[in-house]
Amino acid sequence: METPCPPGSTRPECAEHPSAPVVARCVSCHRLLCSMCRLVYGNRNYCRSCLSSQGVATQSGAQHFHGYVPLPPPGAPHGYQPPPADWRYGGPPQHPPPPGYHPGYQYPPIPLPYKPAREIVFPGAPWGVGEAAIIFAIAYVAASAISFFVYQVLKNTFTTTTAAFLLIFFSSVVLYSFLLAGTFYSVKVRHRSTLTALGLKLDGLGKGIGLGFAIGIPLFVAAIFVAYVIQKIVGPTTTDQVSKSVNKIASGGVNAGLIALLVITLVVLAPICEEIFFRGYLYPALRNRMNRQPAMVLNGLLFAAAHFELIGFVPRAVLGYGLCYIYERNRTLGGSITGHALYNGLVLLLSAVFQVF
Repeated sequence: METPCPPGSTRPECAEHPSAPVVARCVSCHRLLCSMCRLVYGNRNYCRSCLSSQGVATQSGAQHFHGYVPLPPPGAPHGYQPPPADWRYGGPPQHPPPPGYHPGYQYPPIPLPYKPAREIVFPGAPWGVGEAAIIFAIAYVAASAISFFVYQVLKNTFTTTTAAFLLIFFSSVVLYSFLLAGTFYSVKVRHRSTLTALGLKLDGLGKGIGLGFAIGIPLFVAAIFVAYVIQKIVGPTTTDQVSKSVNKIASGGVNAGLIALLVITLVVLAPICEEIFFRGYLYPALRNRMNRQPAMVLNGLLFAAAHFELIGFVPRAVLGYGLCYIYERNRTLGGSITGHALYNGLVLLLSAVFQVF
């Protein structure tokens, strides 16, 4: 096939359409052709009369389909006319012309085998997993540094128990403040998306809360069973500051104000802030790049790893997986926040009041 001439060329004009620029030459009679006269068959340029003389049936519809004619399948009888839906552009594979396609140019075929692009499950979440990891790292380092200096002040001002409870609350507030600030900056400023992309919406909130209770209770039972088994195998799990503070509540000597502060931290702040980041922000980034099950498993593992507690890793991974399932079902954070708050509240109740663990 000869190289098409660019539109707007000053070369001789088409014989049938003098005002139209020439884009090709018939390989049989060498007549100059415009885009309306040019027909492509077997990857070669023809005029209508030469193509008809070779026994290829043409139709007026070809003039309105960017100058292309359908190709008969191998072994078709002389004069075979395929249906309009079987248009081919110089040979397989079949595909429609792209947006902005000019009829004067030959569109290259799609290479085979063709692998379609992955479906975007969360279209409002263009951010990546690496971006979420950077936000978490900055928030954690900044909160750890600030909390270290604050604790030096608290332990010299309050008793050990009071300083421990105040440190849990203050360090959580600082960490979540940095975490949410980075998340909202990424969503609203850097990617110009909306908060609904994080699952922060009222539509379906009631159903999500109900789903959080319905799935949260069996999820709590599964996670606690795993934690109980691990505790029996490796021993007591009071390795982090939160577990030690809960045990102090069980042993008595902690005033109601400090207990309320711990409840607010574990049952209110943690579920809301952690679900916004891990389920609302991190999970869509994973889901847009992999299938549902791998995304849910990886999110649960990252959620557990972010707590930096080895013994509680498996129960938190189970919890993170289940919260992803709730969010995937409802696409609002109301369900996962409810399930998370239910889990933390029941753990606190069983540990501090009934001394199950």
